[in-house]
Amino acid sequence: MGKLKTKISPYKLGIDLGTSNSAVSIFYKGKGEVLEVDGQKVVPSIVAFKNKETILVGYQAKRQILINPDTTIRSIKREMGNEEFSVEFFGTKYGPVDISKIILDKLREGAQQQKKINLRGSAKYAVICIPANFDDNKKRDTREAGEKAGLQVLYLLEEPVAAAIAYGFEKERDQTILVYDLGGGTFDVSILKVDSSQKDTSLQVLAKEGIPQCGGDDIDQRLMDKISEEFKAANQIDIYDLKKDQAGGVSKKVLKEAQQKLKEAVELAKIELSEAQSTQITIPAFLKDGDGKEYQIDREVKREEFEDLVRDIIQQTEDTVKKALDAAKLSIDDISRIILVGGSTRMPLVKEMLTKMFDKEPYSDLDPSTVVSVGAAIFGATLDIPAEMTEDTEAENEEDKIDKKINTSNIVTHHLGIEIATREKRQLFSKLIEKGLELNEETPEIVAAKDYTTQRDDQTEMRIGVFQAEGDVEYVTEKGVVCIGEFWLTGIPKGKAGRELVTVTFKVNMQNEVVIKAQSKSNEGIVTELTLQRN
Repeated sequence: MGKLKTKISPYKLGIDLGTSNSAVSIFYKGKGEVLEVDGQKVVPSIVAFKNKETILVGYQAKRQILINPDTTIRSIKREMGNEEFSVEFFGTKYGPVDISKIILDKLREGAQQQKKINLRGSAKYAVICIPANFDDNKKRDTREAGEKAGLQVLYLLEEPVAAAIAYGFEKERDQTILVYDLGGGTFDVSILKVDSSQKDTSLQVLAKEGIPQCGGDDIDQRLMDKISEEFKAANQIDIYDLKKDQAGGVSKKVLKEAQQKLKEAVELAKIELSEAQSTQITIPAFLKDGDGKEYQIDREVKREEFEDLVRDIIQQTEDTVKKALDAAKLSIDDISRIILVGGSTRMPLVKEMLTKMFDKEPYSDLDPSTVVSVGAAIFGATLDIPAEMTEDTEAENEEDKIDKKINTSNIVTHHLGIEIATREKRQLFSKLIEKGLELNEETPEIVAAKDYTTQRDDQTEMRIGVFQAEGDVEYVTEKGVVCIGEFWLTGIPKGKAGRELVTVTFKVNMQNEVVIKAQSKSNEGIVTELTLQRN
């Protein structure tokens, strides 16, 4: 007899694929349950390539940073959407999708190996969370990483929405909440109307703003820079200068090891300063120079000093909160509660800033490190299993079902449009879809179209460069404008410049994913569609 095929688990994994740490949860017996991986609720988003056959993930990989810094990758989320980023280990190249896929493999395997909870089949379905202001390239990479990890990605859920679901699902609430999300790599703030007082739960996104490169990594770097500059001044060794011949000939490996030792010490100091007024950074074997002389670091860091170093970063987040309030047309008094997401929100400076700003303390009953994965798991439990896969999936337990719907609304995160190269070769941004437009159950898709003319006689092809912009801009070369794809429409009927028309149509769905179509006006059979999927 042939081996019986393993059925698919009915549980949907809620995954927080974070810059610094990741987590996975399921909805189990009426509540979101965080699944431990290697005995821990969070998994460091670190991958270490020990040799061609051995790849370590999580805490095991973190321990390899000092031993093999050149073959260990961290904070890969910051490179999502960057086609130029790649690393090569033992003859194999890895991009951001490949590294993220390895982290997702670890989360999936960890979920599968639960002893307390039987998933009743192979974990397959997932809701993966993304920052609220992820651009389309980053979303596409995230979905592809999930698919490469063997997951059926049912939904890309924005992290603040997931946090709002975790907060508002179980209790009857009708509130306007602000989600302050300071993760390892990005900062996002979202304002949502949460109403779980009715039969179905409703979550309406009123505004969202963010800073793409602002997070715990940047906070850590400030203290690292301070201590490394002091070390350089005292010992004439710059641990960040890998090209200069210094201190009797210090190798790149020794300098990189020193960087990692300092980063780990600073991360620990940041955690300790969340509770204490001062801490000691002590690294006995920090560095050995080319002459064999050993150096150490032993330095007290006071909370006040640390906060002075990073105060401007927290000020940037405060300014972004104000921007979100303005976008939502709300005042501080309109906010019922502030929900914290991300490990860096444990810093007293963050809570002090928000308490002073809103004249009340942030809500503290949710774990900022796991709340996103819990919300994703709850949302996942409301989603249907794809019809074509129901036969291969174990039946759901009644106690693991959610009867009420979660109706979400979203807003378009960026202005969307195309590049127009005029006869003066000026790269104009032609906007088709406005940032801030609402997507909801009644309007799950926004469609906009514009006609464009050929620019030279007998032009038979047109390049469509697709761009998104954070603010109002005139040119695609301005700050905050990102190219998210390009394609060509070929076979345009020949004619005089300015007479042949091409219609460009944009569609945006509830997950803020974009589809673009270009079509000849005089011959509708000449058409090309860009779904922004990688080959």
